[in-house]
Amino acid sequence: MGFLNMFKGKKKHNIIEIFSPLNGKVITLEEVPDEAFSQKMIGDGCAIDPTEGAIYSPIDAQIDIFDTNHAISFETKDELEMIVHFGIDTVKLNSEGLKRVSTSDKVSVGDKLIEYDLDFIKKNAKSTKTPIIITSMDIVENIEVVAKGNVKVGDLLMKITLK
Repeated sequence: MGFLNMFKGKKKHNIIEIFSPLNGKVITLEEVPDEAFSQKMIGDGCAIDPTEGAIYSPIDAQIDIFDTNHAISFETKDELEMIVHFGIDTVKLNSEGLKRVSTSDKVSVGDKLIEYDLDFIKKNAKSTKTPIIITSMDIVENIEVVAKGNVKVGDLLMKITLK
């Protein structure tokens, strides 16, 4: 270690807070009935078993809502990429029971994005369990799921430490 490096201190890691995008119970990805999510093939994070019918932005980001309104991708200014995927096999509903609310491609924490008919989706999809997945794992050092049990929209859900 060089003489000047002693004064620089440790490199500070950027920590990004992810807030709950919906009301419900926090569960592990392993509890999601889809191998792509439960085996973390897409990325890492957690899931929520929802109790009410709306999805809100968990972070300030650029977004892309899928044409079928079942999933939303996010990219932050720090290049963190994530996806909120409402339910399992909801893509097959072709937007039925899912209504896009947001028309913007840039959102802030707490902006309402999608409304859905929870009862309809429970009857017509494999599951309503909703993965919240960090997909840019190459820039992530650590994911800490801080929420336990029931959460409300806007509660702190995860802390992501970037490399």
